[in-house]
Amino acid sequence: MIVPLRALLAPDAALLPPALVSPAACARLAAVAGGLPAAASSVAVECRLGASERVDLLVCLIAAEGGHRELVRRRAELDLLATPAWARVVEFCAEWADAGSPLHRGVPLLWLELDLPDTGALPGPVPAPYPFPCVEPGLVGGLVPASPGAAAGAAIPEGASGGAALPEQSSVIRRALALLLGEPVPPAVDGALFRCLARLPPGGRAMHVAPLAARGSAAVRLVAAMAKADVRAYLARIGWPGAIAEIDALLESVVPFTSHVSFHLDVDAEVQPMLGLEISYPVVDVRWATVLDRLVALGACSPEKRDAVLGWPAEARSWPGRGWPARLRQGVMLKLVYRPGVPLEAKAYLGITPYVALFG
Repeated sequence: MIVPLRALLAPDAALLPPALVSPAACARLAAVAGGLPAAASSVAVECRLGASERVDLLVCLIAAEGGHRELVRRRAELDLLATPAWARVVEFCAEWADAGSPLHRGVPLLWLELDLPDTGALPGPVPAPYPFPCVEPGLVGGLVPASPGAAAGAAIPEGASGGAALPEQSSVIRRALALLLGEPVPPAVDGALFRCLARLPPGGRAMHVAPLAARGSAAVRLVAAMAKADVRAYLARIGWPGAIAEIDALLESVVPFTSHVSFHLDVDAEVQPMLGLEISYPVVDVRWATVLDRLVALGACSPEKRDAVLGWPAEARSWPGRGWPARLRQGVMLKLVYRPGVPLEAKAYLGITPYVALFG
């Protein structure tokens, strides 16, 4: 269901907790949402759970709902082609919408992350996007970056297999990255990325890939999903340079209630030490309290922000100002960012998706 983003982020619709999103951050979100064409089917607001008040915006285009075609069709509403990064996203969407393209079959959705300043006014009407295409056809949608990655407690899509990416998925990954970069991935990065794909365990899967050019890096971010029991051996196989024992401890301490996990890796000519671990349960799941309490104990989350996440409204509700059958579905995802020698960082992604309720 595609709607104007400003409608989803209106105060009476989003209900963003002030402890997580300050009034100034709300104003920046509204300014960006008002400058984007109506092409997205859901949004997510990225909030830091520590001392930082920075908030970023993510928007999701879903192929099954025609988000790719709408962005191309409505690009004139904002001069998206004036910014090279936006021009490449529009070109990606045009090819993605072509039924004869491998992208059409292999990319179910695209997340666009818009990094906003910590304070002050926006430098322009719409920031350059950080594009995050999903390359797992079995993932058909979601409230929050499922990017982004599969939910931490979710099973791998039926029929998915680990090891070397299937030929079609490999071609989709290379084509997606080339379009979003404006050129092929450098050979050294391509080689390291596909070594990571080839070494996935049975049942493991590449879920998303994202070029980091918008953040000034030649690396590619890979989101992989696998059984939690396979993480240690996988990180060793790909030569991850962090402390694997610390990741073991984090998995057991913070996500003891799940059998599968998704995590982010940055791949340059070599795998980089950053690891982003995703955690996702239903909004009302009692496990959230345990996870957030442990993050407070680790110093990665303030008590006020823990309470704000736990107090966010339940999963589905009416949409103020819009009668039945339009409703809003909400979700939460956490991402824990591990870097060796640096305090653990925790982020919450508050996802909002409109939908049609057939039975009230």
